Amino acid sequence: MQGDVKLTEAQKDEAALWHVKRAGGSLTAAQEQEFDAWLNADTGNRLAYDQMRVLWAQVEEPARRIAVSDAGQVPVWQSLLDWFSPLRTVTSCAAVAAVMAMVAFLNPDALENLQADIVTDAATVTEMRLPDGSAVFLAANSAIATDFEDGNRDVELLRGQAFFDVMHRDGDSFRVRAGMATVEVVGTRFNVDYLAHDTRVGVEEGAVRVSTGADTGSVMLGPGDAVAVGAGGLHAKEAVDIASVQSWMHGRLSVQNVRLDDLVARLDNFAPGRLMVLGEIGNKTVSGSFPTNDVARSLETLAVAVGGSVIKTSPWLTIIY
Repeated sequence: MQGDVKLTEAQKDEAALWHVKRAGGSLTAAQEQEFDAWLNADTGNRLAYDQMRVLWAQVEEPARRIAVSDAGQVPVWQSLLDWFSPLRTVTSCAAVAAVMAMVAFLNPDALENLQADIVTDAATVTEMRLPDGSAVFLAANSAIATDFEDGNRDVELLRGQAFFDVMHRDGDSFRVRAGMATVEVVGTRFNVDYLAHDTRVGVEEGAVRVSTGADTGSVMLGPGDAVAVGAGGLHAKEAVDIASVQSWMHGRLSVQNVRLDDLVARLDNFAPGRLMVLGEIGNKTVSGSFPTNDVARSLETLAVAVGGSVIKTSPWLTIIY
């Protein structure tokens, strides 16, 4: 029975990849034969593919229903009754939910943009002067919220990358929150990277104290020091090349031995559509410096480096596998 089949993550990833390939019409005759062989090799493969087709149809169908209008004319009162009927209400809710899910997938930054005071466009670096005289340099597609009322000097980096040049002011602290991390300073120059799940803080000049919302202590960073903060708390402090940490200010992402999954998640912030990694290839580690103003070229370089491939399924989704 199909209910007794336990699907593996690899089968789910392979099913998703085959579906987008077939939906995009990019399969050759040889690849069609390869697909048939994969489909028939294991009951779980077929089940995973069937589930993927059903899932995709559930997302597409409500949107299709919205786009198709009735050919016949009906009285206005009947239309109103139909609209508020239980079945129509359920269908409409499903359609709205599906559309919202698609919006969240294609534009996951929408909610953060509503919370932000400053949202940058595709420019490599945007310089902003804050009310206290401090300066912040923001990477492309970054967002911050600020609070400078009643003597506060608080900034929240909702996503992206920022370099702060903080103005010293009568010992008043300047705080930056990003994900799980809180950075507190008096006057200094430091970098905050919040592109993936972890927040990374690196100091160019002065000193900062980095802590988390949980009671896990804090760490002091000086020039050339960096630390990552994630769901597990504070990572170990490390010495870094601060120029490499700030390479984004020159349109590049420089990394050393990071998982492909993590790097693609960071590049996703600079891409016009969504980026996704499928399969075990995401666990491979990479090093190098990759342009953020040409994500397509960066993905091709990464694919060659890890022995993978890139497929653009639509203007909104690119997959590396």
